[in-house]
Amino acid sequence: MKACTANLNRWCRPLFITSRHYCEHKSIYERDEAGEKPRLVRGKPYPEWRKPWIKRDGEWKSKLSVFIEKNPSPDIMYALSNIPNLTMDQIKQWWAHMKVVQEIENQRRLPERIAALGSNLAALHFFTYRGCAVRMKGSKEWVAGDALTLKLPTSYIDGHFVEAVDCTHFHHNGIRFEGIENLLGLNFLKWLSLKNNRHVDVWCLDRLSGQNGKTLEYLDISGCNLCVGCIVAISRMNALKYLVLTDPGPNIKLQAAISQLEEEKPHLLIKAVNPIIETKIDSTKKTSSYL
Repeated sequence: MKACTANLNRWCRPLFITSRHYCEHKSIYERDEAGEKPRLVRGKPYPEWRKPWIKRDGEWKSKLSVFIEKNPSPDIMYALSNIPNLTMDQIKQWWAHMKVVQEIENQRRLPERIAALGSNLAALHFFTYRGCAVRMKGSKEWVAGDALTLKLPTSYIDGHFVEAVDCTHFHHNGIRFEGIENLLGLNFLKWLSLKNNRHVDVWCLDRLSGQNGKTLEYLDISGCNLCVGCIVAISRMNALKYLVLTDPGPNIKLQAAISQLEEEKPHLLIKAVNPIIETKIDSTKKTSSYL
């Protein structure tokens, strides 16, 4: 019995030894023991001038070089080079740019959220947690409130469909191009208000027409960045029945585009809102609420 076990171990030991070399996830000690493999590009050695400076021959390396795997970011190198001439205006510009980047990342459509909740409940979470109001199909009440007090479903539940979304009070600086993608998959969306969202432009409306143009019946884009391209994108919304937009004023091109839209879609009712009157109405509402 012992002889059979010894023979089995003798034949199986080379299998365990060789399996270590074919493993993709090696530890730090195994990678250090095996050494760095030469990099090849189309079967040829990687050129010396394209290697990171820390890996080139003749360059000085410290003990901290083990933490460096790639070249430093160009943005970081540019910021470090400007430290002697750094001013408060540059710091403010950098901080404003980082806030914009953070807002863009916070509004992206997350596949993990869609997989856990579905498109409708994921949109419910996204918009209500950002100061918006959402109405579900078959309900007359709007779901809105503080993110800490709202008790929304944490898993997928069949039968919940978003029918209306009010983004008038979207937090921070309003919804962006990345946030419009969260309306994807809402096959029962009929009512949408993007009022006073200053980042809504022709790109947002073009994405909206492609995603929800077949079901959307009411659209409010007053206070948004309106141009001729926006009217062209709206013309592709076949189910649209009521449109609210800002009065174009003396802009002749925009007036002509709206007139052409009325001719192409006689069933579409267009309401032009004067921004000065709207601001006065909003101010009176706020003062009356305080009184």
